[in-house]
Formats: sequence, C-alpha cells, structure tokens
Amino acid sequence: MITPFSFSITMSTEPRLPLDLERVIFELAADGDLQSMVRLILVARKCRAWIEPLLYRSVVVCQSSWNFHSFLRTLEAHPARHAKWIKSIQIDPYILPNDPAVTRILSMCTGVVNLADFSHGRTPFSILSRLRLEKLCISLDIIEDLPDGPYFRHAAFAHLTHLHILDPPQRWPHIPFADLPSLTHLALQNYKTQIRSTNIPVLQKILSECAVLQTLVVFIPPCRKEYQNAENTKLLVGDRRLAILCRSPKYNRDIWAVSVEENLIEPARSSEDYIECGVRDRHSDSVWSNKTTRRRCSNKNPRWGLIASKPSISIQ
Repeated sequence: MITPFSFSITMSTEPRLPLDLERVIFELAADGDLQSMVRLILVARKCRAWIEPLLYRSVVVCQSSWNFHSFLRTLEAHPARHAKWIKSIQIDPYILPNDPAVTRILSMCTGVVNLADFSHGRTPFSILSRLRLEKLCISLDIIEDLPDGPYFRHAAFAHLTHLHILDPPQRWPHIPFADLPSLTHLALQNYKTQIRSTNIPVLQKILSECAVLQTLVVFIPPCRKEYQNAENTKLLVGDRRLAILCRSPKYNRDIWAVSVEENLIEPARSSEDYIECGVRDRHSDSVWSNKTTRRRCSNKNPRWGLIASKPSISIQ
C-alpha cells in the first residue's frame, strides 16, 4: 500500500539511468568527434573520468615543438595515468629531427602498442624495447643502436602483428621477418614503379617463412603503365596473399587503415583514376585495421593511410 508520505518521496526522486548505461551513452556521444570530447569532459567529474582516457588514446606529434613542453608537463604530472591511456602515437615526418621532446614522450608512454614513426630523426632501440608493440610503421634505418643479428627476436616484437617497413627494397633481404612469431600483416615500400625481378625470390621467401602471415602488401608509386608489371610480379610470386598497391609518396601514412577487397591493381580508366583511400574502421580501437578495402575516390581529395578510429590529439 502506498501511503501519501511514500508517494511524495517516490514522485520527488529524480529518475536516473544505471551508471554503466550512462557511461556508454557519453562514450558514444564522444566517439569520433574531438570537439564533443572536449565539451563532454566539462559536464561533470564522472564524465571527465570516462572521456579523458579516450581523448588521450591516440596522439599525433607533428610540425614543431611549440607545445611539447606543456604536453610533457601534462604527462609528468600524472605519468602512470597517461602511460595507461596513450595507446597509439604517430610522429610526423616534418618534426624537428632528433628533437629530445619526442624521445621523452616515447619514453614516458610505456603503454603504447601502435607506433607510426615517419620522422627523420633517430629513435633509440632502448625505448622501443620497453614497449609491447602490436603495430609498427618505421624505417629500420632510423632506429638508433639496433642490434646486429636477429633483432626481431627481442621480446618487444613478440606480439607484433602489423609491420610496415619504409626501408627501400635493397634492405628487404636482410630483414629477419621470419623472427616475428605473430606477424600477420606486412607492408613494404617500393619507391619505383617497376618491381625488379631480383625482388621476386625475396617476396617468395617472406611468404614461405612467415608462418602466420595473412597479407603481404608492396606499395608502388601510382603509374598507369606499370599495371602489367604488377600483374607479372603477382603471377611470378604465385601467392594469393600478395597485394601490390599504388600509393603516392606524398601521403606518407600507414597501410593498415586501408586495404583492398581484391589483391589486384585495377587498370586505371584515366591517370590515377583509382587510388587507395583511407577508410575509417568504427569497430576497431586501433589506428590500424586488420582488413583493407578498395574504393574509388576523386583525385582532388585523396585520403590515405593512418586514420585513427578515434580522434587523436595533435601536439604541435
């Protein structure tokens, strides 16, 4: 029986959603929109606790060091918190070479599992070796103090599933890809439109020795007339896991945010009519997706490569 007193209490109680459902709603509202994240953080303390980790999940270090010191102060104020939050870092190719702030950021962000380093500076192996990397895009030539011999047997690379090597083809035969036990996706960079015949056995060796490899992508610069060369290379290698993709050198981003439904380069209807485009993977927490898909886009607005599934902070 409801008495007048109990009825008044029931009616005056503010209806509330379960806390876990409320959190999901706020996280969905913030998903994919950096400005929304910043606004939602200010709603309440609990919203800040939910949204702030998403805000810092992916960091892009770009252009100059103007804001490095303020960002470093933020990291140093709560090092354990940011080490846990920051999972993906992209270092811009135009960053000041050997900027000590970059090294400092990498040394503090020990929870990083996805690293794309397009810089022209030196990245110490001692820092990489402390990470538990799953996805890596880098030129081995910029790694400082990279050990001789089977360096990929280091524990830091034991969980590496996606690797994009920016080194030229001359370096491929000397890279111990087979030492990566978890490698499923590998991308290589060919800086000429023609894939030389001497690279055929190298590609065959990679495909035969990498036990769990699912996809091997070789990038070539976009050039319509080299379609036949790509087809011949695929026939000579004789493995369906090989994909040869056109890619403009100026879009210095990583493969794993994009891909192809088929492992063939389609003949272009006009010069650069088909180019690879970045595709957002809304179901992935990673800056790299495991799957790649081909789509047609306008030459006027090419988008390529490392596209975070969640918004990222740019540190300039």
